[in-house]
Amino acid sequence: MEPASPNTANPAEIISVEGYSARYARAVDELLGIEGGLSDDPVDRGGTTKYGISLRFLVAAGAFDDDKDGKADFDLDMDGDIDGADVRMLTVQDARYLYLRHFWQPLGAESFPVPIGEMLFDQAVNGGLVAAKKMLQRAINQCLMIARDKMGSNSAPALLDDDGALGTLSREALDWVLGYSALGMTPLVMAYRDAVRQRYRQIVARLPAQKKYLRGWLARAERLGRT
Repeated sequence: MEPASPNTANPAEIISVEGYSARYARAVDELLGIEGGLSDDPVDRGGTTKYGISLRFLVAAGAFDDDKDGKADFDLDMDGDIDGADVRMLTVQDARYLYLRHFWQPLGAESFPVPIGEMLFDQAVNGGLVAAKKMLQRAINQCLMIARDKMGSNSAPALLDDDGALGTLSREALDWVLGYSALGMTPLVMAYRDAVRQRYRQIVARLPAQKKYLRGWLARAERLGRT
């Protein structure tokens, strides 16, 4: 496990939000355009979904009580539980708030250069925080191997453990890749897309019923880093 990076937010922290940054506003609007509206596909493992917020996620993440009224804040119909009815009641502003609280801030997305923070955000929403961070580590490793094997760089950092902890070692390796004249952002973005495609194909190999989503998932991977 890497030492923690001081720039990485703790997902367990409750962060007071007074407004959205311009960068987050752009990123979440892009995401909402991809996720779409209400869906109740029985093949979707997340259950009823609206604006990309699934029932499975809302049950796990919406039970906080910030207003201290003794009820889960996202028990929107106030019937004592979080269920599909609450998903259907979600507003776009609810989705923006949940994405900020549970993905953008825990990732420390704004501490990464554009478009890395945005790619992490997209994939954290789609597949979880740990998966998104592991794929960045794999992308960094792919670039480091290119530097060693094809460019003869003996100064490249050691390969990272893809443990999903974007600590000091990952940050230093990222900075090295971005600062190395023969690499930089473009190869890193391409390597991240490759890691995302591989993850999607692995899901389909493990769960064949998910194949119906593969074409859309691959198109989503292709969009990463283009905005």
